[in-house]
Amino acid sequence: MGIEGQFLERLSRPELPADEIGTILRNPEARRFHAVRLALARHRNTPRGDALSLVETLYWRDLAHLTADARVHPEIRRAAETQLLKRLPEMALAERIDLARNAGRGTLVALRHDPDPRVAAAFLDNRFATEPDVLQAAAHSRTGAETLQVIASHPRWSLRRSVLDALIRNPRLPPASAEALLDRLSDAELELLRSRPEGRSDVRRMAQRILARRLGAD
Repeated sequence: MGIEGQFLERLSRPELPADEIGTILRNPEARRFHAVRLALARHRNTPRGDALSLVETLYWRDLAHLTADARVHPEIRRAAETQLLKRLPEMALAERIDLARNAGRGTLVALRHDPDPRVAAAFLDNRFATEPDVLQAAAHSRTGAETLQVIASHPRWSLRRSVLDALIRNPRLPPASAEALLDRLSDAELELLRSRPEGRSDVRRMAQRILARRLGAD
């Protein structure tokens, strides 16, 4: 086992005393290894100030893991989120997709309005995404048509009634996606939509068309 592995093995022990961690922190050879800096930043016995300073030296992917790790102290998670948000404008598309899939709550909130639908697709599959997050994206007037299509076709979130309602009210949702959502509704729900004067006129026409088609099939 190399010297890096030796440091990591010691830091893998949750009960490692603070004085031993201090010895590693003062060792320039240890701090040279990125994986060791990450292990120090996430260890519960690392002095808070030292852990916070180490956060600034980490790669974005490791910052993402810190934000999503409930075992990490909340202050360290927030510092990792702050670093990610600073770096977000410079991140490539593939990096933002990966981040949206794996980041914790604080960073996820900033990613839910990313203009690229591939980032939105990753965000929808993030384990920390909540219904209010998705609902806000579905209802927002600036959400792009392709992103709305991604939400409308998602096997989990498109089944939530609040999300479906927000989608069909959003004027940027393409008609084909709107009609596919309407087709899931009952006759009574379609009749209610058809008779309401507010909302999208094309949605009212779709509701009428679906009702007529069902009536003809009976």
